Amino acid sequence: MLTGLDRTAANPWTVLDTDFADGARFLANWLEWDREPAGTRMLHYVGFVPPGAWPSPATDTPQARALVAALQGLGPKPGFYRLLLGGGQVSLTLCVGAASASLSQVSLQADVLYLSPALQEPKLLTALSKYCKHGCRMHSAGRVDDPWAQALGTQGFRQATPNSWVYDPAWSVQRSRQTPRSAWHTPQRCTVIGAGISGASVARSLALRGWQVQVLDAQTHPAGGASGLPAGLVSPVHSLDDGPLSQLTRSGCALMRQHAKSLLVEGQDWEPSGAIRQRPALPGHAEVPPRQWLKDAFWLQPAALVRAWLSTPGIAFVGNVRVARIARDGDVWLCLDAAGKALARSELLVLANALDAARLLGPSVPTPALRGALTQLHPMYGGLSIGASQGLQGLPKVPLQGSGNFLPAVPWGGTRHWLAGAGFEAAPPPDAFALHAGNRSRLALLDAQVERAVVAQFDAGEVTHWQGQRCVSHDRLALVGAVQAAPDASLWISAAMGARGLTLAALCAELLVARIHAEPLPLPTRLARLLDAQRLERRTQ
Repeated sequence: MLTGLDRTAANPWTVLDTDFADGARFLANWLEWDREPAGTRMLHYVGFVPPGAWPSPATDTPQARALVAALQGLGPKPGFYRLLLGGGQVSLTLCVGAASASLSQVSLQADVLYLSPALQEPKLLTALSKYCKHGCRMHSAGRVDDPWAQALGTQGFRQATPNSWVYDPAWSVQRSRQTPRSAWHTPQRCTVIGAGISGASVARSLALRGWQVQVLDAQTHPAGGASGLPAGLVSPVHSLDDGPLSQLTRSGCALMRQHAKSLLVEGQDWEPSGAIRQRPALPGHAEVPPRQWLKDAFWLQPAALVRAWLSTPGIAFVGNVRVARIARDGDVWLCLDAAGKALARSELLVLANALDAARLLGPSVPTPALRGALTQLHPMYGGLSIGASQGLQGLPKVPLQGSGNFLPAVPWGGTRHWLAGAGFEAAPPPDAFALHAGNRSRLALLDAQVERAVVAQFDAGEVTHWQGQRCVSHDRLALVGAVQAAPDASLWISAAMGARGLTLAALCAELLVARIHAEPLPLPTRLARLLDAQRLERRTQ
């Protein structure tokens, strides 16, 4: 299966399977990779799944059971689904859709390629060859016809057996656009500035690939900023046209659910609760607005997940330090305090510190596109009203989403509490009274019966609050990517999640680290471009 695998290599091993079927080949590859304790650190497997189909492994092995568990609750809507297995070191990306369409949207360099009969057309040869590393082995399930075999030869493939070829072109293969500096194939030291949900997710993804990661934060403990909210609702955006935001949030929600399921305590740190989307009643209309059941939604305590991510071996957290500036010293980045003392030294630096990233980068950002995006970063404010759930009548059994969110019973401070909110305002509320008034108003629009159930607690002053600030970009999408141009891409950014940090943080981390290591992207290229930190450059050309 993994023919030709360099068992001592640190760089990832990548397989493209254009006919995933029931996943049998994937399980066989995973089993072989798992048997090699000195093998590559990461196995990346990209599988194409036809529309309307969904894998159903026929074998009963630990790997098959893990795959079945990871597949529960996913698909088969079109799009990319990233599954993290084997403790996060086996990355499976399922591309649901027509094989030719999926091929046009993947970004990878394969060591092994399994050929689907659906792709055995000469016009697709050029597309196949550009995804192959030199020496890539391509296997076919059956013997191919002569015209196809001859066409393979013209595209640089040398036949090894009746059913397999090796990509061995006579010409030089250029991969400079997709390959990072060779140093990144050997993980070294990395500093991540920011210990919120963005920084912690990046730190874990890097640590799983062998990096020694130091996470710095101005707060004394992780998740001290907006990621410290008591709980939040994670839910994909639904739209009739299933547009880009719906696809992004669906992939992000599915990946975040995997992390919660594998790292957190169900019922304490998170709950696969589902949610009801309630559209607000229209003025002057007596009919009850429609309700939509959101089976993929769940509530999550982000601080618990941040702590779990930062407990990954290879990560060290340092709190109560403020990075005054960053500087380059040869091949090393320095994080300096106000007195010029070095807080950290590393070959790689990732900024995940929201609005403060613009201050650290300053006006010297080398690309006008990112400089323009950083100048447009701005804060948005929101807060939660929190009250005791015990003994209250009329609370829903599951969270509500619509005009704000309502979580009926979340563990907080030793007992169950309801949470109502949160706003998304350009200025913070002047006081707690104004914050509660805004949340009550939203709750009344969301569900008047629930608002009546908690009004006595508001009136008696028995409701506390939490408030925070979010970093928002010019188009309300995250900035993920290199600050510098290749080949010196040693400074990166993952910030500006806005109101969707709980949904997109893990996906953005996978995207960032895939860019750093030239791994398969977790998203179609057209969606990955929407999150590119340099995307303003394309829009001005």
